[in-house]
Amino acid sequence: MKKFLIVSIILLILIGFAGFFSVKYYDYRNGKTLNWVDKHLRIEKDLSFEEGIELLKEESYITSTEAIKYYAKYYKLNKPIKEGNYLISSRTNLEDLLVKIQSGKSDFEVVTIPEGYSLYQIASTLEEKNLLKKEELLNTKWEDLQLTSLVEPSPDIKYHLEGYLFPSTYYIPVNASKEQIIDKLYGEFLKVFNEDHRNRTKELGLTVNEVVTIASLIEKEAANVEEMARISGVIHNRLRIDMLLQIDATLIYAHTFGEKSFSPGNKHKEIDSKFNTYKYKEIPPGPIASPRKEAIEAALYPESHDFLYYVKGDDGHVFTKTYEEHLINVNKYIK
Repeated sequence: MKKFLIVSIILLILIGFAGFFSVKYYDYRNGKTLNWVDKHLRIEKDLSFEEGIELLKEESYITSTEAIKYYAKYYKLNKPIKEGNYLISSRTNLEDLLVKIQSGKSDFEVVTIPEGYSLYQIASTLEEKNLLKKEELLNTKWEDLQLTSLVEPSPDIKYHLEGYLFPSTYYIPVNASKEQIIDKLYGEFLKVFNEDHRNRTKELGLTVNEVVTIASLIEKEAANVEEMARISGVIHNRLRIDMLLQIDATLIYAHTFGEKSFSPGNKHKEIDSKFNTYKYKEIPPGPIASPRKEAIEAALYPESHDFLYYVKGDDGHVFTKTYEEHLINVNKYIK
């Protein structure tokens, strides 16, 4: 019985190897790539044919450069490979693969949205990639979209989507619609702002919009991720005692709505805008930028302390409890 079991196991292993090698043989005999799922292939500069097929091997689309050389020569496809971003479908015919990567016609654009970008900056980035006109994104209202929205927009905001298109790197099809682009970026936000975050929002007695707004303030104020929870603590402390937040980033947004930055002076503090945290004590009516995950978590879980002030020091911010201490640091660090 034991001998029969061993023989059976050996046979199964041999059958497995035979199946594996038959698939490899079938791949080249029938001209299919090895990827079983759709993959994004980025070719960042023009390549010779030999360089191109070596890249295909490195990226596991083929296992033998020699086999595809014969294939390409037979079909007269041994031409240079063009720079581009290509979507390689599962089990693509090798002829179609070579034609595609020799065409130079991209299937997608790579779009990176940095942390802290405003909606205006995001829209400008997408326009630079020829994916849409920035006004299309800026003018979009929540009610225009077939999306699940956690947000009840305030009448005092400029842009409905501000703060809710998550900062990350995206592969966006060149023919994507505005709705598809928003769905991808907002969908990433929904993945990050999960059920635990929503429950914590309720525990704090805040709305999702208020949490994301606080997170955007933290994103713009913090010198590094490590101090985000501490800055959040200052914001929450000030809100608790009904104290003006006095955050310069909100003042800049009140004047420019994310189009540009500047160093605000006293004259800028006179603007009558709900985003002016030198005039209005409450949380601004909406986010001023797109916060990263760490900023959102800092807004939800502020550091517990008694600090009410901070000023930019030599290495991050310096925090103090009293205005007198704060003035000493202002005189020390602000020249």
